[in-house]
Amino acid sequence: MRNEKFDRVAFYLLLGAFFFTPISAYIVIPLLIFSLVFFLLSRKTFSLNFLDKAQFALLGTVILSSIFAVDKIHSFYAGTAFVAYILAYFLAKGLFDSNRRLESLVKVLGILVLTVSIIGIFQYFTKFSLVIKDIPIVAPMNKNGRIASICYNTLILASLLGFSIPILIAFFIKGENRIFFGVSVSAGLLTFFFTFGRGPTIGLVSALFLFFLLIRKRVVAVIILFISIVIVLSIEPLRMRFLQTFNCDNDFSRIIAFHAGIKMLKDNSILTGVGIHNFYLLFEKYALPGHTRGPHYIHNMYLNFLVDAGIIGILALMTVFITTIEWIRKKYRRIKDSSSKEWILAGLFGSFSGLLIHNLVDNTIYVMGLGILFWMCMGIVSSINPHS
Repeated sequence: MRNEKFDRVAFYLLLGAFFFTPISAYIVIPLLIFSLVFFLLSRKTFSLNFLDKAQFALLGTVILSSIFAVDKIHSFYAGTAFVAYILAYFLAKGLFDSNRRLESLVKVLGILVLTVSIIGIFQYFTKFSLVIKDIPIVAPMNKNGRIASICYNTLILASLLGFSIPILIAFFIKGENRIFFGVSVSAGLLTFFFTFGRGPTIGLVSALFLFFLLIRKRVVAVIILFISIVIVLSIEPLRMRFLQTFNCDNDFSRIIAFHAGIKMLKDNSILTGVGIHNFYLLFEKYALPGHTRGPHYIHNMYLNFLVDAGIIGILALMTVFITTIEWIRKKYRRIKDSSSKEWILAGLFGSFSGLLIHNLVDNTIYVMGLGILFWMCMGIVSSINPHS
């Protein structure tokens, strides 16, 4: 009985960490640590599978990259983010292990989406912002009128919604609490629209298209694709954002980041890279003359991680993601009971597929809160046994 109480406390602490992932890592990390303490006290155990071992292999490549990094101290410091990711992964695997707990998790996700959406919609129409001692509680809108709500910046807000909406739609289709999930999805979509994001839009449209293909609703998938194209072409702020993609002057910072990253890779170890987050430190040295003030990362997760962690790092990262998506697909096919496990797998298939497509033009795994969210969801995939 005592072990069950510790397990329950660990679960609620992890739910709290899940809620704050896009809001503040300073809140999430202590909650993860306390959740770990109570999880260990509960003496709960589980066996390791291939995906679990792949996580350790990924962490190993981060450590190896840091050992051979240009700036070793900075690389080890930045690499601790992956320790947090893998901690979140194993806690989620051990604690989000039943239909009832998954239902609680998705309700918390719906509350999170509603919270950021209500604040975001209010912000869009009132231009409201709240900054306390230089800390943005509700980040100011940028010059293009893009909202951030309580998620620090627009990219984090859009990425959160793009990853969450397929899961919420899955539970809306499941049929329970339809009003709650319907309102959450509607508010989330409206807020997502007000972010006017290019990469996140490509990711979300891809996620929904693939989600409906998975659940064998091909007509709906095609309709969503068609409607999305019409919206992008019809709504001026969104259309202009996409047209800027073909204007080198507007996206020059992305171009010079790509150029600098490739040069770094050529000059340093292709096996272990320059070190985690060392791209930012070395950018000035490799940037084009007169353009030394650049981004903190390359707007492509694959190239950025290849530069930072080398070939062994990107292979480990892709093994983790590809295994996750393939396991989702296989486990979904084996579950036929319309349970919460089946529907969260369907939603996560869309979410992770959209994430990988979105990150062709962004690098959201380097946002610590989002990374913890993604790895928690990987832990859920690992925990689900289609035969139980």
